[in-house]
This record gives sequence, C-alpha cells and structure tokens, in this order.
Amino acid sequence: MESNIDRRRTIRMRRSAMLNCKLGEMDKPAIKIAETADEYNRSFKLLYNEYFQSGYVQEHQSGMLYSKWSMIPTSTIFIFKSHHEVISTMSHIIDSDLFGLPIDDVYKDRIDELRARGRKVAEVGALATLRQRRWSNVMVFLARALFRFARMSGVNDLVVMVNPKHVRFYTQIFLFTPFAEQRDYHKVGAPAVALRANLDTLEDALFESYAQNDFDANLHHFFTKFSDPLDPEGVRLSGKRSQMLAPYSAQILFCLRPEIWAELSESQRAYFTETYHLGTLRRAAGLPESPALPTEEREQMLERMRLDKRDDYADVAFSRNLGILDYAGQRKLLGARIAIPGLGGVGGAHLAALARAGFGAFSLADFDTYSPVNINRQYGSDLGSFGRPKLDVMIEHALGINPFLNLRCLRQGLVPDNLEEFLEGVDILVDGLDFFVQDLRRKLFNLALSKGIPVITAGPMGYSCALLVFMPGGMNYDTYFGVSDATPPMERLIRFALGLAPRATHLSYIDRRFISLREKRGPSVGSACQICAGMAATEAVKIVTGKKPLAVVPRSCQFDPFKGVLRKPWLPFGMNSPWQRLKVAAATSLLCRPPRPGALPPRRPETAAAQGKISQEALEYIVQAGIQAPSGDNVQPWLFRLGQNRVDLLLDFEADRSFFNARQAATLLSAGAALQNMTYAAGSLGLACAPRLFPEGEESPLAASLDLTPQGEPCLEHLEAALWRRCTNRRLYSASPVPAEVWERMRVFASENEDALLLNTSSARNLRLLAKAVLLADRVRVERRDLHEHLMRHIHFAPPPPAGTRECGGGVPGTGMFLRNLQAGPLGELYLRMVRPWKNMSFANGLGLGRLMPMYGALSMIRSGGAGIVCAKGGGNADIFRAGRALQRVWCGLEHAGFAVQPMAALTLLRLHMTEGDNGLHPMHARLLDQAWELASEVFGIPGEVVPMMMFRAGRAGAVSCGTFRRHAEELFVQE
Repeated sequence: MESNIDRRRTIRMRRSAMLNCKLGEMDKPAIKIAETADEYNRSFKLLYNEYFQSGYVQEHQSGMLYSKWSMIPTSTIFIFKSHHEVISTMSHIIDSDLFGLPIDDVYKDRIDELRARGRKVAEVGALATLRQRRWSNVMVFLARALFRFARMSGVNDLVVMVNPKHVRFYTQIFLFTPFAEQRDYHKVGAPAVALRANLDTLEDALFESYAQNDFDANLHHFFTKFSDPLDPEGVRLSGKRSQMLAPYSAQILFCLRPEIWAELSESQRAYFTETYHLGTLRRAAGLPESPALPTEEREQMLERMRLDKRDDYADVAFSRNLGILDYAGQRKLLGARIAIPGLGGVGGAHLAALARAGFGAFSLADFDTYSPVNINRQYGSDLGSFGRPKLDVMIEHALGINPFLNLRCLRQGLVPDNLEEFLEGVDILVDGLDFFVQDLRRKLFNLALSKGIPVITAGPMGYSCALLVFMPGGMNYDTYFGVSDATPPMERLIRFALGLAPRATHLSYIDRRFISLREKRGPSVGSACQICAGMAATEAVKIVTGKKPLAVVPRSCQFDPFKGVLRKPWLPFGMNSPWQRLKVAAATSLLCRPPRPGALPPRRPETAAAQGKISQEALEYIVQAGIQAPSGDNVQPWLFRLGQNRVDLLLDFEADRSFFNARQAATLLSAGAALQNMTYAAGSLGLACAPRLFPEGEESPLAASLDLTPQGEPCLEHLEAALWRRCTNRRLYSASPVPAEVWERMRVFASENEDALLLNTSSARNLRLLAKAVLLADRVRVERRDLHEHLMRHIHFAPPPPAGTRECGGGVPGTGMFLRNLQAGPLGELYLRMVRPWKNMSFANGLGLGRLMPMYGALSMIRSGGAGIVCAKGGGNADIFRAGRALQRVWCGLEHAGFAVQPMAALTLLRLHMTEGDNGLHPMHARLLDQAWELASEVFGIPGEVVPMMMFRAGRAGAVSCGTFRRHAEELFVQE
C-alpha cells in the first residue's frame, strides 16, 4: 500500500514543471565546469550577493564568497551561464586527508564513520542561483551535471548540509536520507541538517520510485538519460581535472580574503604554495621567502658530484662551448669582468647569456622591482618575482647557472656619483639601461671609453636587434651621436634611436600610436631582447678572445628576423652629417610635437604601504583621475568628498539641465565612468577598492562611496595608464574593421560585475545603416533651438591656451570644448562660427544646409572600424550608473588596444524621451527618432529587457590635436 509520503510525492511529481528549464530570453545558455578566472570570480560574486542578501554572511569588501576548498584542484565548480553572466552555481568537493570537507565543522563525527568504512565522500556546497532566475529551475540541471560527475569520479556518498526547511524537498524528491540530528551551523548563524545520498544504490532507488510511474518530473530518466539540448556534449565532464586556478588568480584570491590564509595549517599552506608555484603567495601572507635551493643543499650536491671547485665546475659546465671556443678562450672568459647597468628587458637577458657563455665575474646595478608589465620581455620576470628586486632575482638566476660567479652589486642602482666605483676592474661594459635614460648613459659610456673599456649596446627595435660597439680610441658617445650638454633632452632620444639603427628595418611594422617619447612609452617584445643578448654576448666573447667585432662605431648592425634582413650601415661623421641632421629634424617634428592642449596627468604618488596611512596626495590623485572621465559637452557633473580612507562621489544635477540629458542619464553615465577611473587610479597606488553604490538610495546625490584599503602592491597598470590618454576622437577613422578578438575582450569588460551588456558590429553594411540612424538623430539635435544653443554655449571659439594652464573661455573654467577639439577642419570650423547664433542656424536649416553637421556625423560612422552600444540592465539610476562604469572600461580597453573612440550619444539619449508620456518632442522629430531606432535595432539585435544607453564608433585614427581641459580637483571638493 502506498505511504502518505509516497502519495504526496506522486501527486507532486505528476504535476510538476520542475524539469522544464525556463530559459526565457537567455543568451547562449550553457552548463559547464568553471575554467577561467572570470568564471570563478562571477561564481564567487553570485554566492556572496545571494548569501549576503539572505543574511548568511557578513559584508566583505571583496564582494566575493569562497573558501580554501574553492581553491583545491580536486574541487569542481559547476556553473550555469548565459553568455558571460553566471546565473547559478554549485560546488563538488571531494574529501581529502589534508583538507577534509566543509561539513566537518558540524558533523565530523558522522563523516568519520563513512571514512572508516572506506567510503569515498564528496560534499555538495556553495549553492546559489541569481534571485531573478530562481523560477527557471536551472539549479536542477546543475545538480544533474554534478551527479554525473560524481559517478564518473567514483564517489560513493554525496553529502550536503541544508536548512531544516529544505529537508523535505531533498528527501522526498531527490531521495536523500538524513544521517545526523539537527545541529547549529555557527558560520551562517542558522540550524543545519546533514543529508546523504548513497550513489551506489541511488539509481536503483530512483528507478523504483519514478520509472514505473507516468511522472512529469521523472527523476530516474532525468538523472540517467542525458538527452537535454543544453548539455551533454557541450559539458565536457571528466573524473579528472587539471589545476583549477592560475597561480596569479590564486594569489589575488588569497590577498582579497587574507583570513583564509591565516586559518590554514602549515601543511595546507605548503600545499597551496607548491601547487600554485607562488613565492608571491608567501609574501602576500607576510611569510619569509624560501629560496628554491638552499645554499647548504646546493653545496652538498656539488660536493657529491665532485664539482665543488670553481675550475672543476667550469670545465664541466662549459665543456659544450669547446669546438666553437678553444679551451684558452674559455679560460679567458672565466677571468673577465662584465659590467651590466640595469637588469630589465635586455639587461637580465645579457646576464643570463653571458653567464652561460662562461664569463666569471660581473658588476651589476639595478634599483627596480618586477611587476606584471615586465612579463612579456624581461628575463627574470615571472609570477614568483612580482614585487621582488630585479637585482636579487637575477643574482639567483646567475648563481643557479654558475655558483662560483664573482659578483659586485649596487643595490641603489647607477647614479652619477658611483660610476667610478661601478667601472672598477671592468673589462667590458654591456649596456642594460632603459632607452629613456640618456644623461646617465652618456656619462657612463664616455667614462668607460676614457678608461679603455669597450662598450656594447644592443637595443630591441621591434623584432630586431640594433647593435653598436664602441672601442677605446675610436668615436665616443658624444661624437657619434652628435650630442652635447646643450642638446635638448627630446633630441637626445631621437639621436640615440637613429644612431642605434640608422637604416631602421622595424619602422614599417611598428604602430607609432604606441610610441610616446614624452610619456616614456614604447613597445618591446621578448624575442628581440633575447636576440640582443645573443648578439651582445657574441661581441663580448670576440673582444675578450681577441677576435674582431662585427661592427665598431661608426659602423652599426641591425638584424631583423621579421623582415629577414641584416643591415650594416656606416656613418663616418656619426649623426652630424647633413643627411642625418635632416633625419633628426624630421623625426623631431613627427615624434616631439608639443603636448596637445588639455589636462596633463599629475605626478603619481608613491604606492601606499600595506595597512599604511593613505596620504592626502593619493586621495587627490584618485579624484583627479575621476575627473578625466567623459561627460556630455565636458560639463563634468560631479563633486567629491574626502573622508577617512574614503572618497565620496556626488552627482551635480545642476551641471547639465539640457533637454539632451533625459532623466539625468548623461550625468549618471559620466559619474559611473568617473568612479571606474577612480578604482583604476586607486589600484595603481596599491589601494583595494570597495565601492558602495547609492548608499543613501538611488535618488540621493551620493552616487558612490569608495572605501580604500592599502595593500602594498599596485594593480590594473595598463588601464590606469589608458584613462589619462583616453579622449574623444572625432577624426575620420581607418575603414579596417575592429577585429572580433578585440570586441570579445571588450564584451567581457562591459559585463564585469554584471554592470552592462555590450553589443557590437564591424560590418560595412551595418555601419551604413547606423550612419543613416545617426543622420536622422542628429537632425533633431540641429533643428531644436535649445539643443543647438546648449552646444554652442559649451564650445569655446577662442584658441586654446597651452597645456597645463587654466582655461579662461566662457562658462565654468576648465569645462566645455575648444573648437579645435571638434576636429572639423578649417571649413568645418568656419561653418560652426557662421551658424553659432540660432537665427543663422535656423536660416541654414531652411536652406537645407543645417544637415551638413548630421551628414558629417553619418560619414564619421561609415569611416569607422566598428560600432558598439552599451546597454544597462535596467532603467534605474544605479543601472545607468553601472552602465557608465562599463562604458569607461570598454573605452579604456579600446585605448589600450590602440583604437580611437567617439560616443554617438544623440540617438540613445534622445530616445529616452520617447519612453516618457509628455516627451517634449515635435511629432516630426519623434518620427525621425523612431526610424533611427528601427535601423539601430536591426543592426544590434537589442534584447527587450535591457536599456540602450550609449552608442559609439571605434577604429584606428591619428591623434587629436587638441584635448579638453578639466576643472581642478580642489574646485570640486565639498565638506561633510
């Protein structure tokens, strides 16, 4: 006879829609195992948000919830994704002797009973579904994937801790059984019940309960027949997995929640350190460094191999050089001393190459430390070296090659006062100084040559190496490069570059937009640094062994494997011949133009020490970065308030009351962009950020409070640099499409923190359709008097003052745009001057000449590499604000990738008026906007649940000649 429980389950399962996955409008739904850092972060953020809203966890500045079990490679995190968004997650944690299971905190005695019986136990944990998607049943589909994975992993028992109110669901539907009494789970402040599913018998139990009945929700069929269109083939499940986190991701996670590391046992810490190969992990936790091979152990190893004498070691270690070098030459190298100033891009590679060649003594100097930006080219840079002195790391590398090296080191780096000391007893100077260090290089080279020391400099140029060898008695630095104390600093850089590579093979494939002599910025690749090291080491060997060098100044040499050429030019007069002077003049005019008018980046303060005090200078720098954000007509609609380790961002609703600023959307977008800039700047100063959005409600002018915690290590370097370079570029762009790989990365930037959705296109046909939409929307802008007069009030028709000075035109000083900033050209500027008064603009509209401006906007869209539109997840102030953050991330990302951007705001912002009852639009203008929106919707395929906020175009373009000024930070401070 059927029990009451079975009867209730029968009724429920017959009528249930539990196995109908209600996806709605989800974009690209998929079930998978988390693999990328982005997927882990989104899963952890989802857990935090849902548990925090339910009151299970305390507020934490990381905004993520994870544990030590989340970072064990044997743990598996299942996620349900919709495009980039993670909407559901659960974890499969396999029991281990070292870590146990999370359930051990409450039920260790009962789990130990299973262990004693030899059962392989796994726990289901970290369950969460986005609140808005709980109706979609996605968690049930994740459970099926986890069940399948557990079976393939050989698990005998699945255990889970649940709130007592959920026990009936697990036991009656999924056939779990309670195996312990209710106990208090102190970590979440709620009671818990332990449930167990015996996987050895569960399939039979499911068959008995469900297979013989006509259920809508037949769990036996559901868990044993994998025919769902969402997965099976797409979810590559396996009983074995590779390491789940990249080492750098593990380091970041431990730094964000240091309490996890603090609670680990010594053996658990050793496990994580070994698993993720992280010396930085120990530094993040304040632990001492542990060298890979202690000195005593190294000496014992050499003694066992009978190589504990320098000469014995050299005879064996460098024996494969023989046949290319003779034995006498190898012994000469062992007795020679090489001086290497600087151990960065080429300097570190020089040291490694020369040590492997068999040179026995080095004088080294470097003061810098490694950071992630060094990874692409510097020999000693890896995850374990971040934050460590380059000198210390390279000494370890060099002694690992030859433990008997004679090393002299200047830890303060090279300065004019220690040049004599540095060159004492040196046989050859091999240049490792940064390209932009010219004064010191000049003094060092000339001093070395005066002492009879040959000098080798090898510079990476694109994929090539440009090589110079200065020999005593020949041309010195000043004579060859044609410089003196009176030579301007920028010209010295130009002369050095042209003298190093007179017949430059690399210029044809280097993008000059990534070169800025004023910002001391230029591209460099690791393969070129390695070629430099090989060529310099070869010249050093030839000099010491008495062979003739390849090219002695005034001859030079450049080998370019990318072009497949070798150039050996001869400049008998150095850089002083008429032809070389002409080249210098041309390069100076091209690369050394005066800085464009506009705000110059302030000096960056020192990185804040961990747990140290945040200086006033650092807070003002963060505010100044926020002010660099874009705003409609550069009105800068924000104010700032400084607190204790906090910066508040407030909205200035009075800054822009134009019709264009519908529902203050432009103000909210700009403020969101400002906050994003502030987080980048704070990260560059080593400050962890925990922004709280609208802490006093969405209608409050307090848009965000940025809480800051000193971490001691900077981050986000590349996008922080991009925010100072970012500007609106209204030039006509190259028609070459923005690559799909770039758009893919920008979509990730936009969807970070689930802030917004980016839609994009690079199709020429779509750009033509968008050009028509821009033309129609801009007609509204030029045909409305209030919009025209608002724009003209913010254009300064006087010439801009030099960069770094205060703007004194109309309106608030530091706001608005100069005419040159519009990049309209002489005819366009003349047109704007003529239609400045509304009566002239109205007359031009009557003649049809008013459409010249919209036509230029349409042409700009056609002459682009692509277009995008950022859509908010809702229409509230916080949603629009987050879309502004996303827009700025995309803009900085495109700037970092070398692409120009121009917002095309008219269509999206004017369309917001269309959603209001009394929108104030003329019926004809409303029809124009409807037509324009139909075209944009056709191009982008905009989902109905999002709110389009900002369209923009992107592409490759030349630099703008005039930027916009910014208000000074002190003018925007308000008191508590």
